[in-house]
Amino acid sequence: MKKQIEKVKEPASYQLQKIIIKMIEDGDYLPGEKLYSERAMASKYGVSRMTVQYALNELVKAGYLYREQGRGTFVRKNVVDKMDLNYLSERGNAGITAIVKNHGAKISNKVLTKGIIHGSWFSHKLGLDKDEPVYALHRIRYGNDEPIAVEYTYVPAGLFKEMDDIDFEKVSLYDYMDSEMHMPQKFIQKLQIIEVTKKEREYLELEKREPVYYFEFIGYDEAGTIVEYTESYNRCDRFEYTFDAQV
Repeated sequence: MKKQIEKVKEPASYQLQKIIIKMIEDGDYLPGEKLYSERAMASKYGVSRMTVQYALNELVKAGYLYREQGRGTFVRKNVVDKMDLNYLSERGNAGITAIVKNHGAKISNKVLTKGIIHGSWFSHKLGLDKDEPVYALHRIRYGNDEPIAVEYTYVPAGLFKEMDDIDFEKVSLYDYMDSEMHMPQKFIQKLQIIEVTKKEREYLELEKREPVYYFEFIGYDEAGTIVEYTESYNRCDRFEYTFDAQV
């Protein structure tokens, strides 16, 4: 059935984006397939070329399409559906690793920095005395080789004495914490949607002024000990957050 742009309050460019996304999801457009030219799409849907160009630009930013100079616009291969940030994972913890794998994507990590810090504000967050050491682990998380999150994690150094010897680009942090008998089992979380800072924007390869999901969460092990404090910046175009509302 031919889809038409309707004369309603929704902007024509937004309607066109929804049409193209649905065609991708329904398999009318296949991964790697070339779209019609902007001129042909403008004629087909009864809109201006500027409207088509804007709609395609937005879908390129969102990861549905990509452009090749001189060749045209194509459906991106291996488009990853938005992943549910409900923070369910392998053992009930908050692992992005399990969320990404559950959606059939390849997970990889880049360690930005790691090491012991002393006398920091994070000692208070972890319920430690100010003189007790904290181990910091900062990482970029990738899904199918695309940056999807930046995580700044802090744990009590006294509980995880071998962290400096672990390659966290290859080893799951939660697998390591589990091996030390301090797997996070319960979380206190805070969620905000914020405009990301320049540093995180560069890590996530975002355009200026794009929002992200910003999480702070504190993890407790089975004994009720605080074993983790993490600040996590997650791309809104790669994640969604669902929850149950009860009256």
